[in-house]
Amino acid sequence: MDIGTTSLKAALITAKGEVVAFCSIPFEEPHDRFVATSWYDVFMRAKEEVTRGQQNLKISGIAISGNGPTVVTDCGLTLLWNEDTSGVMGGVPSCARSSLFIPKILSIKNQFPAVWKKSKKLFSGPEYLIYVLTGNAVTILPEARFEAAYWNDEMLDACGIKKNLLPPFVGPGSVCGTFEDCPVIAGGPDFVVALIGTGTLQAGRLCDRCGSSEGLNFCTDRVLQGQGLRILPSVIPGLWNASYLIPDSGELSEEERLAEVARGITCLRQSAKEAGVDFPDEMAVTGGQTNDELLLREKAERLEMKILRPAGGHFVHSELMGDACAAWYGLGLYSSLPDAADHIVRQEPYTGAGTL
Repeated sequence: MDIGTTSLKAALITAKGEVVAFCSIPFEEPHDRFVATSWYDVFMRAKEEVTRGQQNLKISGIAISGNGPTVVTDCGLTLLWNEDTSGVMGGVPSCARSSLFIPKILSIKNQFPAVWKKSKKLFSGPEYLIYVLTGNAVTILPEARFEAAYWNDEMLDACGIKKNLLPPFVGPGSVCGTFEDCPVIAGGPDFVVALIGTGTLQAGRLCDRCGSSEGLNFCTDRVLQGQGLRILPSVIPGLWNASYLIPDSGELSEEERLAEVARGITCLRQSAKEAGVDFPDEMAVTGGQTNDELLLREKAERLEMKILRPAGGHFVHSELMGDACAAWYGLGLYSSLPDAADHIVRQEPYTGAGTL
């Protein structure tokens, strides 16, 4: 299950990456301040939808991911990832400026003092649903180096935030509890599970995650330097993710979008060259573009790259495929996230007219 901004998506996915069923259920009031309180009901509707008519079905585990950096209180008050928190930035100590979550937390403290006073736990998005399902409070930390983007004791002390408000860190694939005797497993933030679900877990792998916004993500074993690049740790220790973001991609014309993607590839390629890193000649795609034949052809020709897309049914939801990898890894079938991705994520070259 992946909790989006306006809907919840769910799929039944086997240990070999076969998608048995899929559904997407919109939230009735996606902008409601307490939208998280509706997640359980939508979850149950999704569970019913994907299991309807399935004979001899056995669900081995439930993996959950979601949008971030979103903060949810234990009563369901929700501050979404895309809400403006610039009003508190002046009060954020320098040691906490790297955190993506502390500005959200401080915004709740300032704007909703009555809720803040009663809150016993704060969740970084999808973990709220895990808490509702299992009664256990966790924070999914993609990898140890992500702590700077989340929080640590120094940051919390400097900001006057009680440490017991923030649940302990667990990694993707961790079993967080059970729901109806079924293990509930940590997926992670949506962009992290999307990278897992495209197999962007090895140095030299490149993917283009496209929706209302777009991000080019290059996995590398060295920290790249370049204007316009955002560098975060990979979910794999020792590796890094260099991103070129196009935040308003969905509002651009196709020509403008292609031009931005070309600029991003040029930036990543140049930064890789300066760092002595080989840059790939192929790129995996995900999101709505997966089945846009014209767009894929244009990208292949303009970028002079081979385009890889999901094999077979062209299942576009890499977040859910990444959740499947986390689940089967967490259940012990595979030895690591890369091992799970090697068995679950299946891609094939786009072979439309005009491609290389």
